[in-house]
Amino acid sequence: MTNAVMTIEKFEKSKFEIDIAVSFMPEKEVKSPRIAIIFTSENENRRLPMKIEYKDGKIFAEGKYDASQIFYKSRAQSIKLSFVFSDGSDNGQEYETNLCVEGIKQSGFSRFIKAPKSEKIKTLVGIMFNLLSLPFRLLPIKQNRISFLTNRTNTPSGNMKAVWESVKDIKTADIQVFCKKGGAKSTLSILPKFLYLYMTSKVVFVDDYYHLISYVNKKKGTKLIQLWHGCGAFKTFGFSRYHKDSALEIYSVNHRQYDFAIVSSPEIRDFYAEAFGISREKALALGSPRCDILKNEEYKEKTLDKFFLQYPHLKGKKLLLFAPTFRGKGHGDCYYPTQKFNADKVLDILGDEWGLIIKMHPYLNETISYSENNAKRIADCYEWDINDILFCTDFLITDYSSVIFEASLLEIPMAFLAFDLEEYIEKRDFYYDFRSFVPGEIVRTDAEAAELAKSGEYDIEKVKSFAQKAFGNTAGNACKNVKELTEKLLEE
Repeated sequence: MTNAVMTIEKFEKSKFEIDIAVSFMPEKEVKSPRIAIIFTSENENRRLPMKIEYKDGKIFAEGKYDASQIFYKSRAQSIKLSFVFSDGSDNGQEYETNLCVEGIKQSGFSRFIKAPKSEKIKTLVGIMFNLLSLPFRLLPIKQNRISFLTNRTNTPSGNMKAVWESVKDIKTADIQVFCKKGGAKSTLSILPKFLYLYMTSKVVFVDDYYHLISYVNKKKGTKLIQLWHGCGAFKTFGFSRYHKDSALEIYSVNHRQYDFAIVSSPEIRDFYAEAFGISREKALALGSPRCDILKNEEYKEKTLDKFFLQYPHLKGKKLLLFAPTFRGKGHGDCYYPTQKFNADKVLDILGDEWGLIIKMHPYLNETISYSENNAKRIADCYEWDINDILFCTDFLITDYSSVIFEASLLEIPMAFLAFDLEEYIEKRDFYYDFRSFVPGEIVRTDAEAAELAKSGEYDIEKVKSFAQKAFGNTAGNACKNVKELTEKLLEE
């Protein structure tokens, strides 16, 4: 952590808007600073990023914020302001101030008039869907009903699957699972089923941005829990991308209605609260449920047997896993430049003792091509869960994927094929300074990554300390922790 002197450069407020600028003078050079503003009322708090620029040796941050829309469906009349400065090594140090905003006016209609077209459409669709929900809203909440909703896959996977299997033995529970992969185009076909489950469930789990929840108001007696599909805090998402490549406005309803978000360690609670637009108290460090299985030796042995039964040509070889993330905005609008990874060249560098596993992100349609001569040294594992593949992995090549957290629990050495790092930072950015944060070497070409894997020269102690920071004492206990929370909520 780097100490810095803070100065309020500007503080202007109108009936609706706060226009503020601050500067920080750090005691030493900072490569990847992050500055956020924290709004605190009597009952809630919210953290939002600020836009940063360097000037005259100082780090300046500014932002304009609609004060009436800071909190979700809560009209605070008095909001205190504080700031967080981070040098990219941790989640930051908070700087308190005497700044306060009072007598906040409402700006619902004026905000709608000024809103971009996408937000206007979202508001109108929300009104329509809430009208359609009225018959279902009359149905009573079933006090023992737990529903799992996802649009990532057609069957439970990841955190959702892990929690579902954990709570199945709650004897009195009525458990419903509704998986339908797709985006907005599939909305109308699943709307009735969604409305029925959403309006009659005591506890609802989701594992990603679930678009229908942003449009339909939650009933007071329902508890909505975000499991999220990744673990740790790595690349920014949600409201953390404000001022970056994001269409989200601070008043957007996306994510903000969660009662709780489950995170892997206390270290990252503030980041998830920022990303979801919720109070930090709602981010619970219970662990990453999908990672519990990585501590299960019996499951590991069964998975290895299953893998080599399907890919017997890889048995006895060292295995390199290539698992990149996508570029772009997300589901339906993403890509990976496959020319950046030449499977034949990588295998040629590694030599005959190595095999290659390819696992592209579920959102991607691109595949990595390779010659017929190398087919017996490759496994294209599109249908496999990434955690299961990690049991077979001797070395990981990725870029900006959160798979590094799971891999660290298994002490897998890794390299980061970050050929577009500067561009990625500019468009997406990270919660930490990427160069000092990742537990492996950063390379620019696939050949460099292959040479590193072959050399065996990597720092496993760095991987171990990374895992401790990402998971703390939650590793192996997440499912139990989430189950206990669920039982408590059902009893309320």
